[in-house]
Amino acid sequence: MSGSFPLLALTGGSGFVGRAFAPMARRAGWRIRHLGRRPPPDADPADEWAFLDLSAVEDVDLSGCAALVHLAAHIPAHHGDPAEAERCWRINALGTLKLVDAAIRTGVRRIMQVSSANAYAPTPESPDEHAPLFPGSRGYYLGSKVCQEIYAADRCRGEHVLLQTLRLASVYGPGQQSGALAVMAQAAASGGPIRVHGSGGFGADLVHVDDVARAMLLLLGSENAGAFNVGSGVRTTIAELATLLAEQTGAPVVHDDGVGKEDWGFPALNIDRLRALGCQPTRLADGLKL
Repeated sequence: MSGSFPLLALTGGSGFVGRAFAPMARRAGWRIRHLGRRPPPDADPADEWAFLDLSAVEDVDLSGCAALVHLAAHIPAHHGDPAEAERCWRINALGTLKLVDAAIRTGVRRIMQVSSANAYAPTPESPDEHAPLFPGSRGYYLGSKVCQEIYAADRCRGEHVLLQTLRLASVYGPGQQSGALAVMAQAAASGGPIRVHGSGGFGADLVHVDDVARAMLLLLGSENAGAFNVGSGVRTTIAELATLLAEQTGAPVVHDDGVGKEDWGFPALNIDRLRALGCQPTRLADGLKL
């Protein structure tokens, strides 16, 4: 009976976005084959698993798969470490190329990959999908994601493969273990204080993880190819986030003295292309309550 449902190959199923996406995909009628060095610890018993090491892609079992969803990536612990440049390129760029090549040779005709909207060239304007990609910071990681996009698109060209690239804003939500928002939310939940570095002027487009998973499912059911910005369309600063968390929990906000010039961060995304398909992002005030 299960064979009547389409099979989806998924990398990064144990990651933050993957853990939100997989249950939604199952409910939508997809079967899942996880690709990774080991099965996700919380995978559904009905899920399949096949070995994949993105740092050294060799044989990967994509037989019978109608789609490949590629979420896995190497994100450096220290973005300023030059030693990370080679590892980011080998896993994120070259590993993706080899995986996409294997999918095409196996007959997979639908590929979805995740990139980062923080790779757009610095601008105070809201970039759409045609804006130039040239990261102004975190270049070893974000540069490898730009390279990933180029490699995947070039390999798919002329192959009658539907390639969708999701450029994600800063993702938040239940179960998040790292990042400024997670640290601040944990502090607020425990009564505070919520600490803000300097004026808290660093900002980003914050998108709920469930919105990302819903956008992925929507696009899997469409024939729209190319790049898609996935965000809220709203820029939120650290100071604004701290105020919102304080209003919801009553925890105090403490501003630490800033040292040096503060990073402005990233703009809100233009998400008109995704909105046109029916996506409506969750308001940050509501998303923080989930």
